[in-house]
Amino acid sequence: MTSIIKLKVFSGAKDEGPLCYLLQVDGDYILLDCGWDERFGLQYFEELKPFIPKISAVLISHPDPLHLGGLPYLVSKCGLTAPVYATVPVYKMGQMFIYDMVYSHLDVEEFEHYTLDDVDTAFEKVEQVKYNQTVVLKGDSGVHFTALPAGHMLGGSIWRICRVTGEDIVYCVDFNHKKERHLNGCSFDNFNRPHLLITGAHHISLPQMRRKDRDEQLVTKILRTVRQKGDCMIVIDTAGRVLELAHLLDQLWSNADAGLSTYNLVMMSHVASSVVQFAKSQLEWMNEKLFKYDSSSARYNPFTLKHVTLCHSHQELMRVRSPKVVLCSSQDMESGFSRELFLDWCSDPRNGVILTARPASFTLAAKLVNMAERANDGVLKHEDRLISLVVKKRVALEGEELLEYKRRKAERDAEETRLRMERARRQAQANESDDSDDDDIAAPIVPRHSEKDFRSFDGSENDAHTFDIMAKWDNQQKASFFKTTKKSFPMFPYIEEKVKWDDYGEVIKPEDYTVISKIDLRKGQNKDEPVVVKKREEEEEVYNPNDHVEEMPTKCVEFKNRVEVSCRIEFIEYEGISDGESTKKLLAGLLPRQIIVVHGSRDDTRDLVAYFADSGFDTTMLKAPEAGALVDASVESFIYQVALSDALLADIQFKEVSEGNSLAWIDARVMEKEAIDNMLAVGTSNLMIDDKNREEDVNDQEENGATEGEGNAEPMEIGENGSQESLAISESGKEVENGHTNDSRTKKGTKGKIRGNLILDPLPKRLIPIHQAVFVNDPKLSDFKNLLTDKGYKAEFLSGTLLINGGNCSIRRNDTGVFQMEGAFTKDYYKLRRLFYDQFAVL
Repeated sequence: MTSIIKLKVFSGAKDEGPLCYLLQVDGDYILLDCGWDERFGLQYFEELKPFIPKISAVLISHPDPLHLGGLPYLVSKCGLTAPVYATVPVYKMGQMFIYDMVYSHLDVEEFEHYTLDDVDTAFEKVEQVKYNQTVVLKGDSGVHFTALPAGHMLGGSIWRICRVTGEDIVYCVDFNHKKERHLNGCSFDNFNRPHLLITGAHHISLPQMRRKDRDEQLVTKILRTVRQKGDCMIVIDTAGRVLELAHLLDQLWSNADAGLSTYNLVMMSHVASSVVQFAKSQLEWMNEKLFKYDSSSARYNPFTLKHVTLCHSHQELMRVRSPKVVLCSSQDMESGFSRELFLDWCSDPRNGVILTARPASFTLAAKLVNMAERANDGVLKHEDRLISLVVKKRVALEGEELLEYKRRKAERDAEETRLRMERARRQAQANESDDSDDDDIAAPIVPRHSEKDFRSFDGSENDAHTFDIMAKWDNQQKASFFKTTKKSFPMFPYIEEKVKWDDYGEVIKPEDYTVISKIDLRKGQNKDEPVVVKKREEEEEVYNPNDHVEEMPTKCVEFKNRVEVSCRIEFIEYEGISDGESTKKLLAGLLPRQIIVVHGSRDDTRDLVAYFADSGFDTTMLKAPEAGALVDASVESFIYQVALSDALLADIQFKEVSEGNSLAWIDARVMEKEAIDNMLAVGTSNLMIDDKNREEDVNDQEENGATEGEGNAEPMEIGENGSQESLAISESGKEVENGHTNDSRTKKGTKGKIRGNLILDPLPKRLIPIHQAVFVNDPKLSDFKNLLTDKGYKAEFLSGTLLINGGNCSIRRNDTGVFQMEGAFTKDYYKLRRLFYDQFAVL
């Protein structure tokens, strides 16, 4: 194991916040998830910014905001350009999650972190993959990764990251091994003792009910609410776990014995219809039991949801009669329809609220879950009924604010109109100058005005289209600054309309061929086609307010309000995560060499770590980091990347071992790049000093006739105290004085940190040690026999020994696998030995 593997935790460790981890595998940086929660904290994004240019890929495991909510922000505000990998359902449902979150906030406040266009731009970088599809990371690092089913949400993935050397890294958070109605469970059969396991402890210590008991409890609570003429709200996410509940309730509504068909079932979110359409097209990612056939052998789509009404606003929900059951987003109730409906319905004791998950502790849903666990059959205790909430709304402008808004809007519209007309005027002038001939000089056509009433020949009044031809001709004469030899004469002002062309011919405006007509909604004789009635000239057009909807100006208000909760509050777990006991056994069965526990509360993390320790895992290989910590998961504690110098590359002689594989033996030393640069600088200065000394010697010899010259000057090095020391720097990179190596500074350097990049530099020839030859390869004697036959030698096997030329030379392999060659010292013996050596790569 020689890989450098490190994990930087930015968020999602020992808490229930968003997940974001940066994995380093040698020189590649892989971002594992980039979630965001309703607090929209920017701290971990600021810590991540310095690493963004180094990121090679982003792996998304699940489509909810806790796993990918920060992706649009990283792309639009932080400059993330690395490719993003996710499965097809995560790509589609992830967009639905983010759209619904943005719409939910825009309904009540100004959301400035990113726009819907930023969301589209971010998801354009997503490269969609399938389960068990191997994706090779760009570059020559040899890192590849594979997505495997997680069983938690549609398209949710367990990522396996591998290197060519065989080390496996498994990123496994939020998984479910149990089969559900619309999803298959995850499987760990494909994992063979990974080197590193990155897993979570989310809700590992909480008990779970059996699926049958859980479904029965859900039906009982729904019936109790609707039979007392109340409305029931089921709080669920946007495009993940909502599919499981929608399919379950649709089946219950289709069963006449359940007694629910008389009530209305609603699925409410800003993107409800799109979620259902995507679910219909992704059946291959779901449980195979969903594929059913009716009596006519036609394929039945389980997400047709015949009994579910899709609503996207409060107005659509109000049209559905009560009592009704509403599947409502978002799950944490910090924003969206779930929070708004709770504020509207909580005061009626006939209504009910059913929570299906335990979100982060700061959310409204988490507070209601704690209240429901203390309640008596859904009825809250008296001290829990009053809660203080922050209410955010958009209200219409009134009075002075509305007048001020209209005044500013009128000013903006006037300015935009002026700029638009100015651009149109400039464009018209540019087109006119392009279409005019070189001989013509552009001049305005001056209409002739007079105080008298001009009459035409038939006695009618003359219209405004009266032009003074001579005035135009005079202006043309005056407009010309340079003298011209060509004569120009007055001409009738005929303006030829220029026809515009493009690459496909004449540009056609569709509005020129539109026939204005009106469609009567009454059916014709065919009863399928509407009747087209031509509009009469004397018929007045009826104004439809829906055709011209003016956006009302609004403002955002925020205030605190004490709310009395009189409705029933229930909690039924539908998170779709493996229970604690199963999770511990599955993860321990993988037998990973190292484990990093993330994503879970402190108590859950401590519980999982204690279980691994009790199961016999080495505690030194078991990590539970805090947010912001860096975990070194490399087996070797001190691994450094070393580059080859140009001098060493020039001297390397490779020998081919097999097709595409070559080896070479090198004798080199590890040095810092800064040390080499200093050596080169010192050598250059010494050369200059040496040349100067030689010039002085020549001058002295010429003047004094001396025959004795000075030797070469020793290299000069500036010491730490600024004094000059006379030391000879040897080719080995260490200071040598009087022929002995001075190791004092070398030891000092090894104790300190390595400052520069490490480089392999060739050893001087006098320092290269003698090594025994290494024979690399494993040739077969049968192949060598065929080679000898082609060369004209007689070769045959006798008891496993290859006899050549009637036994003059023999080659055999002993029990230890070493080849032995015997024969008389003749010319043929040395030729045969050379041929046999050629079958090896001798280093």
